[in-house]
Amino acid sequence: MFGRRSSTDTEASLLARAQKGDFEAFATLCEPLRAPVCVYLVQSNLATEDNAEDIFCDALLRARTALRSFRGGSSFRTWLFTIARNRALDLKRANAAHTFTSLDAPLSTDGENGRARELLRSEVDPTIPMPGESPAPDEALARTQTARLVREALEQLPEATRSALVLVYFHDFSYAEAAQALSVPIGTIMSRLHNGRKKLAALLADLREDLLP
Repeated sequence: MFGRRSSTDTEASLLARAQKGDFEAFATLCEPLRAPVCVYLVQSNLATEDNAEDIFCDALLRARTALRSFRGGSSFRTWLFTIARNRALDLKRANAAHTFTSLDAPLSTDGENGRARELLRSEVDPTIPMPGESPAPDEALARTQTARLVREALEQLPEATRSALVLVYFHDFSYAEAAQALSVPIGTIMSRLHNGRKKLAALLADLREDLLP
């Protein structure tokens, strides 16, 4: 079945086969990245839930066309994230109207990136409760409201800062991988993360004040 990796497959061997025209190897490389890329596009306000999958598929076509020129300067994951981001940015530039992320869009797929979410939330606001297995109804409501506030705050950040935060804290990209994906030096990534966390903290404080009666 496409997208299933055997225990003997490695990224390098799959990539070598894919570059020789093996479509199944290419699909096996790409399928595990479908959900993370789509979630990243929505989180970064580069796509909506409705068109994230279309952008991912478009990115796959572009990756397939350019595959022979891929020399492994980054991981395949980083390369595909970069292609998807660039395609989403192209579409946003081509459209006069801005695309807004649904406030109900998930921050991440279930069970993924728990450590990254915890790190980001604890640095933005250490009082934010972390998800439990069976929260009480009032707790669940509070967490839903908190998630909405985080999304609203992220949407107010510049795209470059937002993408850096989402890649590192929600998708476990290293600084080097994020720098490759966004085509900037590592120092720029570190600066964006530092400034982004500070801006998020201020935005979240303002948003909470607005909700007070």
